[in-house]
Amino acid sequence: MTGFDLSALGGFDPMSMQREVMQAMSSGMNGTQDPQRIAPVPGRSPELPTKDGPDFAGFLADSIQNVQAMQEDSRDKARGLALGEDVDLHDVMIASSKSEVAFNLLIEVRNKMVDAWEKLSRSVM
Repeated sequence: MTGFDLSALGGFDPMSMQREVMQAMSSGMNGTQDPQRIAPVPGRSPELPTKDGPDFAGFLADSIQNVQAMQEDSRDKARGLALGEDVDLHDVMIASSKSEVAFNLLIEVRNKMVDAWEKLSRSVM
């Protein structure tokens, strides 16, 4: 599956969201704001649902810190090898490869998030 399938999210209706945004924009253009038109849909909570598990922002921050730690480890091992310390070449290469793979994965996650944001912003407009 390419991209994100937003229909799989419970209670998400992109067409109703687009209608609500269009109604809010048209009421704003007329200079009058009818509270019934831009009021939240009954049965939907305006807050985001809470979960007991870790949130995505925390997971992303931890991942960035882990990638940074891998890069620092790789840099330290390469510096140690260059200075003649007791570091094996294969350890340097493994640390470098791990760091590269983790960084590339982080970049791909970022690219997918940017693509998803662009798709959402296009669907609302």
